Amino acid sequence: MMQIYKGIGTDHCDHEDLIDFLNYVFGMNGFDSGFYRLLPKLYRPAFRPEDHNFIVTEDGKLRAAVGSYPIALSVAGHELSAAGIGNVAAHPFHRGKGYMKDCMNMAMRDAVEQGLDFAVLGGRRQRYSYFGFEPAGLCAKFTLEDHNLRHAWGYKGEPFGYKAERVSPDDADALSAIDGLTRRRPSHPLRPADKLYDTLNNWESKVCKVLSPDGAFAGYFLATGSVSEIDCVSPDHAGGVIAACFAFMGKPALDFFIPPYSRTMLDALSDLSEGMVLTVTENYCVLNYERVARACLELKSQLVPLCDGELFLDIDGFAGKESLRVSVSGGKPSVEKAEPGKGISLSHRKAMELLFGPFSQERYALPAFAQNWFPLPLFVPEVDND
Repeated sequence: MMQIYKGIGTDHCDHEDLIDFLNYVFGMNGFDSGFYRLLPKLYRPAFRPEDHNFIVTEDGKLRAAVGSYPIALSVAGHELSAAGIGNVAAHPFHRGKGYMKDCMNMAMRDAVEQGLDFAVLGGRRQRYSYFGFEPAGLCAKFTLEDHNLRHAWGYKGEPFGYKAERVSPDDADALSAIDGLTRRRPSHPLRPADKLYDTLNNWESKVCKVLSPDGAFAGYFLATGSVSEIDCVSPDHAGGVIAACFAFMGKPALDFFIPPYSRTMLDALSDLSEGMVLTVTENYCVLNYERVARACLELKSQLVPLCDGELFLDIDGFAGKESLRVSVSGGKPSVEKAEPGKGISLSHRKAMELLFGPFSQERYALPAFAQNWFPLPLFVPEVDND
């Protein structure tokens, strides 16, 4: 009789078997493309990816796998814990058996049992809405073209004395400076020091420091075909960092993805870019609405003035029911548990849309004072999402 195992990968597959399986399912050859290269912070043998994968095997042979990797965020001084869900894979000859669903359910059940605050993944909306995920993570996508720089700043290919250079793994000063800039933002990932370089290189990003005309560190950027992360030490350097990025990439147009709390870059690019659209970055499943809403509402209060008022919500959440009192007094927000039955009744999906999504019918029905509270700025940078 066939032996079927469903559970964590530890002691049931090694890293080489797992990586070979994932490369096969995703059509990668393991040399110029493959999971070691694509996501080095997760799949190096030393990081034991098998310990973070829920798998299904038949007689010891891998048939499906879903990775669940830890993410930590500091949001307005609150530390949030999350699961980055990734490498959702089922063997092409063994699809239709429900193995992918089994792995996803194991991963999400584990996230709830660990008491994590939310989970995040990329992929098709309807495919993952079965597991509680909805689009969120609002950010601005700016399109910058060479003629914008030329007409606005007189740019002719020379970035005003600023210079972008690739960061090497042994450039400790640059990595420390980048991490310091990251931690200065009111919302930022907590990137482990031993994985910092690998994290910055996720999704085959180019990690570049930018030096000012006097040779000092002025900022950095992460780029693939677009710029997923960019920052500078002060507003005076914003233009030079953007110009150096543009010169380094050597393209006639670039897209920049900027979260709502990166004020310096939002200001610089909004004055300069050809166009801007608001977009969502990933799919999120909030598991603890109280903690996530509290952190994100405090973050929003640092970005815009909030109207005073009080709102009660009864949420039938993915991880359980939550009744919350959301209030602002004197511009200071508060989110706390409330007596059930006093508030607006929301399913998990409707709560995700109202609190964190780009559009919500329920939001239009809120009292006027609550209209500027939402959506809340929940955002995981691309290189930190697994």
